[in-house]
Amino acid sequence: MSVHSSHRACDGRHAPAVADRCYFKIRLRGQAIGLPVDCVKTVFHVEALTPVPLAPPEIAGLANLRGRIVTMLRLDRCLWLDAAVPSDESRLAVGVQHNGEDYALLIDATEDVVTVRDDARMECPTHIDPRLRDLLSGCYREDPGFLSILDLGALLRRVNRSSEQTPGASRRGVSLKGAGK
Repeated sequence: MSVHSSHRACDGRHAPAVADRCYFKIRLRGQAIGLPVDCVKTVFHVEALTPVPLAPPEIAGLANLRGRIVTMLRLDRCLWLDAAVPSDESRLAVGVQHNGEDYALLIDATEDVVTVRDDARMECPTHIDPRLRDLLSGCYREDPGFLSILDLGALLRRVNRSSEQTPGASRRGVSLKGAGK
């Protein structure tokens, strides 16, 4: 399987073939997660969060990011990770953009931009929850461990489906799309 077959750019299209890839590395519940650098717009501390009534648990609320309202996602809940620290206490966020829409992911820590080589790509370990594997575009070897690459499009589709299934969501207008409008 080619590394290029599952890598997607922020707009959902396949990224061009390259030998090395750059990812913005974050930490969440002790796990290393990579976000495509072209999707990452900013890192910020959340000052205030407005809850969204009847939203699924993955949606933390809405926040003002430089005059724009963004949907805040609890990444730990989106990825079914143990909440060692209650996600309400996570006040660090990474602003991302997908298909022209802005979102923010609550995270534990940021690291750095890392460059990975194609030959470091590996199959995602079998002990990873299959639901989580569906949200990853790949895994890369690191010393120690591995770096899971988040497929932002798959994540947002899953959260959108979850919000549509929340009782009353369609009547109340709870949706990821248009939060910034």
